[in-house]
This record gives sequence, structure tokens and C-alpha cells, in this order.
Amino acid sequence: MLPDEKTIQSRSMSVYKALSRTVRCTFAELQNLCKLGTTELCLGIARLMQENKIREERLDGNVYYMLAY
Repeated sequence: MLPDEKTIQSRSMSVYKALSRTVRCTFAELQNLCKLGTTELCLGIARLMQENKIREERLDGNVYYMLAY
């Protein structure tokens, strides 16, 4: 079962706060920092990307997430 909108928003803010304390993070690093499951983290990342608050970048075979300025 997917979380409700309020839960997704809360978890996306957790992801945003974690990224605001770092330069960039991989998915696994974000998962460790935020203590979220795969589905919750994916939904949080998707929401933040739709809102243009974060972006992803591929570097040396890895995908990194960072704040979008």
C-alpha cells in the first residue's frame, strides 16, 4: 500500500533536509541518512524532482542527488 500525500510530503522533506547538509548523495547514502525504505525514498525523491527542488547527476557510473539551485 502506498503512503498518503501527507506522509509522502513529510518524507520528502526528510530527504530535502538530508541533502541540504551534504553536497551530494547516492540513493544508498540517502537511504542510510533518512532511514527510509526503498518505496518511501523513491516517492520522496520523485516529489522533490517534480517540484524542481533536487536534481540527479550521473558521475563515474553512479547516480547522485543534490539540491537544485
